[in-house]
Amino acid sequence: MPKKQKKIQKNILLTEDVVQKLVDLAAEKNLTFGGVVEYLVVAHEEHRSAENEKLLTTMDAMIKKNLQDLLMDDVKRIRITANVIDRHTQMMLEFWNHYFIMTDAKSLGSTQRYKTPPFEEAEVLVKERVAHNRQKKLDAEVRQKSETYR
Repeated sequence: MPKKQKKIQKNILLTEDVVQKLVDLAAEKNLTFGGVVEYLVVAHEEHRSAENEKLLTTMDAMIKKNLQDLLMDDVKRIRITANVIDRHTQMMLEFWNHYFIMTDAKSLGSTQRYKTPPFEEAEVLVKERVAHNRQKKLDAEVRQKSETYR
């Protein structure tokens, strides 16, 4: 019960069933009629507070689980992609090493020294392809989000 506060008189109209229940509760809890009303209001507030806390805990757990599932799926895709890229890179290194051995290459004609026109064309083509694929992915994500919110 809260601290002693000034009592305010209010007249309320109740059904006979409710009055009887209040009288029974007053006898059970050894309270006055006003004490029963105060007891019920405090109990109601405590119950509502506990209910809200339980709801927040449940929502928090659901959000964490959904985020974890979503992030784990993305991490799995990134890991698989990284493994494929690593494998392809290792294969290319092996092929180039074999090529250098077979051609008895003494030095490397790097792109820092010289870029052939076909190489420059390939560079532009790859940049455009990457940009195009990135834009397609972003468009698909926007479409998926807009369908989700419908």
